[in-house]
Amino acid sequence: MILTNARILTFDRGNRVIQSGSVEVLPDGSIGRVIGSDEHVSPCTALRAGHKAEPSARTIDLRGRLLMPALINCHTHLYSTLARGMPLRGARPADFAAILKKVWWRLDCALSEEDVYYSALLGLMDSARCGVGTVIDHHSSPKACAGSLDPIERAFQETGLRGATCYEVSDRNGPTSAQEGIQENVRFLEGRRPDCLVRGMFGLHAAFTLTDRTLSACAEANQSVRGGFHVHVAEDRIDRAGVRRLEAAGILDDRTIAAHCIHLTAADRDRLARHGVNVVHNPQSNNNNAVGVCDVPALVRRGVLVGLGSDGYSPRLWDEYKAALQMEKQRAHDPRVHSPDLLWNNRAIVKKIWGVELGRIEAGARADLQILDYYPPTPIDSENLSGHLLFGIANAPVDSLMVEGRFVVRDKQFVNLDEHRIAEQAAIRAKALWERL
Repeated sequence: MILTNARILTFDRGNRVIQSGSVEVLPDGSIGRVIGSDEHVSPCTALRAGHKAEPSARTIDLRGRLLMPALINCHTHLYSTLARGMPLRGARPADFAAILKKVWWRLDCALSEEDVYYSALLGLMDSARCGVGTVIDHHSSPKACAGSLDPIERAFQETGLRGATCYEVSDRNGPTSAQEGIQENVRFLEGRRPDCLVRGMFGLHAAFTLTDRTLSACAEANQSVRGGFHVHVAEDRIDRAGVRRLEAAGILDDRTIAAHCIHLTAADRDRLARHGVNVVHNPQSNNNNAVGVCDVPALVRRGVLVGLGSDGYSPRLWDEYKAALQMEKQRAHDPRVHSPDLLWNNRAIVKKIWGVELGRIEAGARADLQILDYYPPTPIDSENLSGHLLFGIANAPVDSLMVEGRFVVRDKQFVNLDEHRIAEQAAIRAKALWERL
């Protein structure tokens, strides 16, 4: 397949902007040649270059639309999708602990297997419509724990998105529930192939809801399956000892995703850097819960890789991108400040954990691509790209999304899903779920 007549944002090592070009998508789901406006690409050219393209490979004219890599969400909760518009009875929670107890821990205990499936399916569809091709999920459903990661995997497979999921181990519902969570992580990780589009991680809630004994049990259980840990860290002051306890238990390494990381000491940042931990910033959720602001610059100065997630707040990664930048400007009281490229660091996190090359349009990378209705009204090049991203591309409609060389969304329609029917079924599940709360 050849995507032609496109304005291409490569996000490659040269950060090239190709004003009019073509991208070859190979049958194995990778990117072949990337052709500039002064070159010509054809199936025969691809064959001479040594690629396994077919002479009859079809050419798709993008008619000047913008072609760029699909986005990656490094931390979210797909199970929260059915909470959209959920009524909150009584007084609003006064702090983070009350939010967990009154909202999220009530919701996850009410979830059934079908709720898990529809919540994941709708969450992934929302993500796809926003140009997100990879989603790293963190799941919890204590009353429907055993096998609960399977309907999430099914939702990934039906949408065609790439990603990972895990089960949130916690002692908040007692030791039996914690052991069930450990077993669900191990079961799911044992069934993964290295080439799966849907990966597994070993999920933990946060250190403040886990005893030292359970943390040690998780570290021991993970030795046989070698899943990267995915855990909330220092999201609130209640978890200020989290980094130290996770380090002592052997949880922290270069395949660990540590979400939030707001209430850290200098020693905590040194620990995260020493172990090569991947931190994921979730600015909109942090603002919504009034838990504080992650000091991203302090982490970056210590050499910590910091990416971007949504924590289930929104599937729109561009909104997280803008919120992160605005927060850094306010912190510094300086409009000249530029936030680190958190959104693009997500591809480095994925590569560290799974060795998959995403987020670049260059030969050999996976063909996870999005096509946008963005026709720049001012000149665009590698020097002024950030301005177009913030004030134009971030608001542009997604026309199509491709994952592993296959269309998930084409001409604004899902290729394999009946969106209207799924939304109707999800609404029925949500109403019944809310009545059980």
